[in-house]
Amino acid sequence: MKYGKRLAMAALIPLGAVWLTCAAVAGEVYTWTDEDGVVHFSDMEPVGRDANVQDLPDTSPPSGPSPYETPQAGKSAADQRREDIRRKGQESQAQKAMAEQNCEAWRAEVARLEPNRRVFFTNEQGETERMDDVARADRVAELKSMIAQNCP
Repeated sequence: MKYGKRLAMAALIPLGAVWLTCAAVAGEVYTWTDEDGVVHFSDMEPVGRDANVQDLPDTSPPSGPSPYETPQAGKSAADQRREDIRRKGQESQAQKAMAEQNCEAWRAEVARLEPNRRVFFTNEQGETERMDDVARADRVAELKSMIAQNCP
């Protein structure tokens, strides 16, 4: 007989959990104990029995945007982070390449200006002029300063 009651209780406990789950949508659960000591759960008030009413918290999902939604539809936060890292890496490489080009151009200009005493250039009117020694020395000093500050 004890085995039968245990089996009945073992069967009723999961059923009670199912009733509680179903009743959670309703918001109220009625519980009562019958003559045999079995606890019953229902979302409807029993007729002719004293039942305890238990209010359940609202378990419906909150309305509004999910805190787990990503700003860009279809991409997870990890994918967005990877894309940002990749984009920043590409920008950094582009900046390094531009800096290398500038450094090479400055070095080439120093190599052209420094050993020659007679340096010719084309002015804004399209005429060829000779750069005097002071202007040439100033330009070489300016380029060397830029190379020292910006080039490895």
